[in-house]
Amino acid sequence: MSRFSTAAQRLAISFPHSVMSKDTEYTCVSPLTPRKTTDSGRPRAWLVIFGAFTCAFCTVGFMNSFGIFQEYYAKNQLASVSTSTIAWVCAISVLFLFGISVISGGMLDVFGPKLMVYSGSVGMVFALMMISLCHEFYQFLLAQGVLLGISMALTTWPMLTLVGQYIKVKRAFAMGIVLAGSSLGGVIWPIVIDRLLKNPKIGLPWTMRIVGFIMIPLFTFSCVAAKSPEAPVKSVENADAKYVDTSNAADGSRKQHNQRANALELYRQPALQLLCLAMFIIYFGMFAPFFFTTSYAVEMGFSTTLAFYTVSIVNGASFFGRILPGIVADRYGKFNCCILATISAGIIALCWTKVTSVAGLVLWSAAYGFASGGILSLQQACAAQVATPSTLGLAIGSVSGSVALSAMANVPISGALVEKYGYLSLSIFSGVSLLVGGVLLIAARLVQSRELRAIV
Repeated sequence: MSRFSTAAQRLAISFPHSVMSKDTEYTCVSPLTPRKTTDSGRPRAWLVIFGAFTCAFCTVGFMNSFGIFQEYYAKNQLASVSTSTIAWVCAISVLFLFGISVISGGMLDVFGPKLMVYSGSVGMVFALMMISLCHEFYQFLLAQGVLLGISMALTTWPMLTLVGQYIKVKRAFAMGIVLAGSSLGGVIWPIVIDRLLKNPKIGLPWTMRIVGFIMIPLFTFSCVAAKSPEAPVKSVENADAKYVDTSNAADGSRKQHNQRANALELYRQPALQLLCLAMFIIYFGMFAPFFFTTSYAVEMGFSTTLAFYTVSIVNGASFFGRILPGIVADRYGKFNCCILATISAGIIALCWTKVTSVAGLVLWSAAYGFASGGILSLQQACAAQVATPSTLGLAIGSVSGSVALSAMANVPISGALVEKYGYLSLSIFSGVSLLVGGVLLIAARLVQSRELRAIV
């Protein structure tokens, strides 16, 4: 064993930290045959990625179409309710989506994904069927705000964390693929729902039922993919006897104690604390262009058709913004690329009211969608970077949970700013929140390495 230990130490020294990370695991069946293990076969990992992709398509992607529902509710079921009050349905849904992520992430580390993904998938379809029966504001608040938000949280974050457990080398790229599903949903769902709602033979009840029927096979695929990677078995075989190391198979109380200790150690990390604070500030203004580009285009006198498709343009560009930065981040650093995406989005947001032509609006929407897509993709990769394998779900859940209140407050604050001061104030508010968040991300990067060229 001493010969193998020396060889392993030399191997570790010969690889830079960015290549040989703390997540790399090895299984040694004999002193002479060390080999690197994988959590599962590559087909299994891709199954998890695509299962998480379809999950994001149905959850966050569907939530991106709320602007269509708000306009429809204001003219039909909730015509007597103010627009700002209707917006609270989306705000409550966002609150539960991000707020429960801390609980679901911690539960994943302890119990695995199946229970949450199964119950969340059933809850999503059930919530859609209940929305089809709603007529009063409180009914929409309970079905589309509370139940839908909780169900989305129970499916989205466990599936995203599973991708981080399976993929350890190109993790940012893999998570970017998953989150691109929400962007694709943000392109497809608004168009589908708008066409269905405008059909007088269908209306809201059958629109929601059709959407629910479409989601059933997609969630079924996600449920099939929801399986934790098998834990590696450490064994040592010598000439006299076989010895199996069972030190990791502790009893329940010891495992619970280790979970608490790992959680406390995670929360003591300045990098995670600064990352959570940065995302909390960023989410105050990041989604404002997603929800208000349509109304801005209408106020500027553009056609209603173009105004409707600006949301699809933003989400379409965000699709590529969630994949391409992930590829670059795996090579040049997650925090480095997230900082660049955040500052770029802040600068673009400050230029919002300078858009006065159709071409300018299309280019601005695409540019902001691409930059903001990089933030949404890389924030989870940054969270996974500061975590250990046993706290991966908790880290992703904590970063997502830290934005719950600011993401919820974003919609009513943005609406109030537009009503009272116009779109220039919203542009400044959105841009400044992104830039301040970018500064905090720089601080989170510097506490890990002060070297400017370091891959962090």
